[in-house]
Amino acid sequence: MKFLRNYWYVAAWAKELEPGKLLARKFLNEPVVLFRTPDGTPHAFEDRCCHRRAPLSLGRMIGDKVQCGYHGLVYTAEGTVVGIPGQTLVPPGSQVRTYPIVERWKAIWIWMGDAALADPAQVPDHLYYTNDDPKWTRVGGYLNFKCNYFLLVDNLLDLTHETFLHGKTIGNEHVANTPLAKVERDETGVTASRWMIGIDPPPLYAKAGGFDKPGMKVDRWQIIRFEPPSHVTLDVGVAAAGTGAPEGDRSQGITHAVCDAITPETETATHYFWSFPRNYKLNDAWTSDFTRTGVHNTFLEDQAMLEGQQRIIDAAPAAPQVDINADGASIQARRMMDRLLAEEADAAPSRAAAAE
Repeated sequence: MKFLRNYWYVAAWAKELEPGKLLARKFLNEPVVLFRTPDGTPHAFEDRCCHRRAPLSLGRMIGDKVQCGYHGLVYTAEGTVVGIPGQTLVPPGSQVRTYPIVERWKAIWIWMGDAALADPAQVPDHLYYTNDDPKWTRVGGYLNFKCNYFLLVDNLLDLTHETFLHGKTIGNEHVANTPLAKVERDETGVTASRWMIGIDPPPLYAKAGGFDKPGMKVDRWQIIRFEPPSHVTLDVGVAAAGTGAPEGDRSQGITHAVCDAITPETETATHYFWSFPRNYKLNDAWTSDFTRTGVHNTFLEDQAMLEGQQRIIDAAPAAPQVDINADGASIQARRMMDRLLAEEADAAPSRAAAAE
């Protein structure tokens, strides 16, 4: 799966970007250095000095400027060289590429494509649960997966793997044995839903939500939304069986919203920014610690499996594979991505010609 470039991707959690510090990351195969100027504004350069191609991330901040750590060239926040030790003349073309960047939803978003097309109003809202809404509290984190980004999208769109991979936290036999109720593709994404009625609660939900009484049954839901290029949001939870959750009354249950920002690093490495909001026990530190640890460990299980999957793919890229019913949402998402990638490729030559 190739990369869509003219889209907003999460580059970092906002708290990762500290004034006075340089953060090196790679997105869509391009090395980037992220930083804040003293006024708090985030910026992004290509991580390559225009002199001898040294990584600017190994330099330092001098006020609101970046100094290369190899030969001391000084760059403004706009990527232009304004100082070179030992000389007054700055050669023409002494600059580096800068990237459009926006801070929103407690995250730093970067645009890796045509800067003229970058519209801050189009920053996705799937991380809205990370705001300061008093009805929610959240835990979150970051992981780097050594696999193609769409393997992680596949993983989130097909949750039957929870039965086999996450039996100690969020999985039990009911997930794999309950087919998706619906898969829908619209102009902006793919939505899949599954309802499990009158089942045993999975371990993490049973303990966190107080559904661990002997013989207690729950109604469980999984509503998954994929939006290109690689954003996935899950509306998941459990409620006491028969209390109206399928009809919209979740008052006897607990809800989580798993917000996943999946940013390609290379063809075989991925930045995974995750947030796990909840709408219950908002000020309970034990519940926050329990869910943070449980979810993090769950994602480590995914990481081990997906990285193993990538190794097998690398060893035999043309090996055949089959699809099963549970792949319905992933198949639709991949078809959507194939169409968008083709459209972006077709549009690129016309934009280049118009710019000449």
